[in-house]
Amino acid sequence: MRALAFLALAAFLVAPSFADWNHPVKWNQMDALDSYGGASWIDNDTPSDAISADDFLCNQTGYITDLHFAGWSIYGEAYLTGFRVQFWTDVPATPNDASHPGTMLWSRDIYTYNTTGSAAPFLYEIDIPQADWFTQTQGNIYWISIQGLMLNDGFFDGWYWSFRQRGLHNLDNAAFASQYFGYAPWAHWAVSTANSVVLYNGTMPPGYTSLDMAFALTGIVPEPATFGLVGLGLLLLRRR
Repeated sequence: MRALAFLALAAFLVAPSFADWNHPVKWNQMDALDSYGGASWIDNDTPSDAISADDFLCNQTGYITDLHFAGWSIYGEAYLTGFRVQFWTDVPATPNDASHPGTMLWSRDIYTYNTTGSAAPFLYEIDIPQADWFTQTQGNIYWISIQGLMLNDGFFDGWYWSFRQRGLHNLDNAAFASQYFGYAPWAHWAVSTANSVVLYNGTMPPGYTSLDMAFALTGIVPEPATFGLVGLGLLLLRRR
């Protein structure tokens, strides 16, 4: 069986540049990438699991229609079949713990995506089908998790979600959970005093610095009448 690791080093640093951002930017922390990535995959062969997540703020009510993010499959992109994307509520920080994902609001396994780049980390783009667009509400903090769905080939395969360049930070630290690696929900990603990427539980140790995942969300703000039509459609569906 191939060796396991929940932290990996990318072969090269890449400046993100997506050619096609179809809708206005709702949230963007794809400005620069770290050389490391955190484990985030589902591999049915091992079986092994890992999930990394990060938080974002909704500045305007509307739809999330497109996802942009960076990462790589450790043994090559041929071992990656798709992504499980989930949106979660926010559990605010307490004196004893950092904030983390709460209730899952939306989950989709997506097998149609675009990949750009010639070496790790790769840049990925997902256009969410309109029927599955995620509706966010202004003022709410949400969490997004992205897991690579690995090929069923009888061997261990893993996918790593790139970190945003250390020193750049929004909201709270990225979170991590894995029954396989023994991290119950939720540990937190950070950079140690030795400038190493680490996981911690509870509150961030003194001297540590925050770490985010690399992703951007684009979407649209529908006309008020559109929301009304959606509500009417749901009402008619319930009546039927």
